[in-house]
Amino acid sequence: MVQHRESLIPKSPGWLRMLRLGLLLSSIGWGISFVFTFSPWGSASDHLYLMGAERIPYQPLLDYWLKMASATFGCIGIASALACIRPGSFEGMVILLGPFHGLIGTVLTISAVANELRTDRHPTFIADITFCFVTAFLISAPLLANILRKKSRPANADENLA
Repeated sequence: MVQHRESLIPKSPGWLRMLRLGLLLSSIGWGISFVFTFSPWGSASDHLYLMGAERIPYQPLLDYWLKMASATFGCIGIASALACIRPGSFEGMVILLGPFHGLIGTVLTISAVANELRTDRHPTFIADITFCFVTAFLISAPLLANILRKKSRPANADENLA
């Protein structure tokens, strides 16, 4: 007899709304990166300058890397949007997205400290870090609450329902 594992996606409306909010934020936060994928170098460089970077002259390899990174980030946004629409169908990805955002937030925090970023000079890094940790929480908390709820049920609770 094959035993099926219960889904970690919450069924309660409140927890499901919280999860979907996190996935929606993820889809917007990462999906906005497509702007750089489809922008010419001059426009992309101007955006980076407004975000606190020095003026960057055109370099073919930097343009290539910007397109590669922004397309990858945008695809994370698309995956998050799909998971937001149908979280049960994308459960494996949903489970990974919480820790993913926590890891990226940690990397960004360490990098900001190591590079001595300041909000007066680099106004966007605080928003990036906050986005990562808030999104990690909104995605992970409903999954963890569902795990804890299942662990607190008596072992034979499912048998009693039959």
